[in-house]
Amino acid sequence: MKKRITALITSAIFGSLSVMNVSAVTSEVKGDINNDGVFNVADMVTLQKWILNDVDKLQNWKAADLCTDNILDAFDMSMMRKHLLVPKTNIVRVTTSDELMSALAAAKAGDEIVVAPGEYICTTSTNTKGYQYHGAADGTEDSPIILRSEDPESPAILSGSTIQKQYALAITGDWWVLENIKVTGSSIGLVLDNSNNTKIINCEVYGTGQEAIHIRDGSSNCLVENTYIHDTGLKTAAYGEGIYIGSSYKAEEYEHACDNNRIRNCKIGPNVTAEHVDVKEYTTGTIIENCTFDGKGISGENYADSFVDLKGNDCILRYCTGYRNGEIRVNRAFEMNKLVDGWGQNAYIYGNKVYMDTSLNSEGKKMVILNSWNCTETVWDNYMAYEDGVLFYTDDEKDKWNYYNCNGLTYGDSSIEKELPQ
Repeated sequence: MKKRITALITSAIFGSLSVMNVSAVTSEVKGDINNDGVFNVADMVTLQKWILNDVDKLQNWKAADLCTDNILDAFDMSMMRKHLLVPKTNIVRVTTSDELMSALAAAKAGDEIVVAPGEYICTTSTNTKGYQYHGAADGTEDSPIILRSEDPESPAILSGSTIQKQYALAITGDWWVLENIKVTGSSIGLVLDNSNNTKIINCEVYGTGQEAIHIRDGSSNCLVENTYIHDTGLKTAAYGEGIYIGSSYKAEEYEHACDNNRIRNCKIGPNVTAEHVDVKEYTTGTIIENCTFDGKGISGENYADSFVDLKGNDCILRYCTGYRNGEIRVNRAFEMNKLVDGWGQNAYIYGNKVYMDTSLNSEGKKMVILNSWNCTETVWDNYMAYEDGVLFYTDDEKDKWNYYNCNGLTYGDSSIEKELPQ
C-alpha cells in the first residue's frame, strides 16, 4: 500500500506547503530515496528536486526521513548533506604489537586505529632516531588519523623496551588524534617531530628515562589535554621534563619554531624530576592553562626548581594550580629566562594559585611566584600561600619585590584577557 507524506517546507526557504504521492518502502539503505541500493549524491539531488516540486513521486520516501519524524523537509536535506560530505572513518582494530606497528605504518587519512586492552611492548626501532611505535602519515583537518584505546576504562599501554634510549611513540605526520592511551617504558615517552595540528587527549605518560612528552622539530598548533604525566627522569633527572616544547638553541639539528601549542587541563607530577613544562627559546604562542602541578620529586638538577620555565615569546600561563608539597628543591613557582636576545619576552601570567608551603626557599631567599630577569611579562590576579596554606593576593604593585623577582614586570588586569587567544 502506498504511503503519503506531507512535505513541510518553510516558506522562507522553499515557498508554500506541498503534498506529494510517494511509493511503498522497499530499500533498507538509509538515505536511499531512489531505491537503487546505495546512498549517494543522487539521492540528495532527488530529495532537493522533490522539495522544489521538480519530481512528482519518490521511490522510497522513508529512507530519506533521516529526522525520523514522518516529514520530509529541509532538515532531512541538511542531514543528508552532512552524512555524504563528512568523510567516512576506516576502523582498524589491533590486538598485538605487530598488528599495531603494521596499522601505524599503513595509516592514511580517515583511519581510526582502535587498540584492545593490554600492554604492547615494542622491542625494535623503526628508524635511526630510535622511534618504536611510529606514525608518519598525514591526516587532514576533516579526516585526522585517530589512535585510541578500545576501552577508555582499560587503556592500552604502549611501551618501549628500555628507559635507556628510544621513543615509545613518535608521530611525524600532521593531523593525528591520540586518545585514551598510556605510554611508558622508554627514554622519551611520546615525541611529536614535525607534526602539526596533532592532539593528545586523555592520555597518561609515565615511567620514562627522560621527558614524558616532547613537542619538537617544527611541531606547531598541537594540543595536550586532560593528560596525566608522572614519574619521569628515571635515567637522567636533569632531563625529566613533563612536557618539553621546542629545542635548545644549541640543538641545531631540529627546527626550533614550535608555535601555538596548547597545554590544557593536565595533571603533571608527582616525581617529574625537571620542570613540569619547559618552553624553549625560538618558540612562540604557547598556552598553558588549567593545569595542576605536583612538585614532589623535582630534582633541582640543571636548574630545574620551578613548575614552569618560559623561554619563548608571547606565552600565556593562566588558571593553573601548583603544589610544592614540601619539596625543598622547588625554589619558586614559575621562571622566565632570556637565553637568546629577543626571546623570553611578552608573557601573560594570570589567574594562577600556588601553594608553596614556606616563605623562604632552600637558598634562604623569599619564595616568589615568578623569577625573571631581562624578560618582559604582564601579571594579574595571581595568588600564593605559605606555611598556613591560606592564599593571599600577590599583584599589588607596592608589594612587587615581596612576590616577584623580575626587572621587566608590568601589572595588568582582567580587561586584557579579551585581547588574548581564548
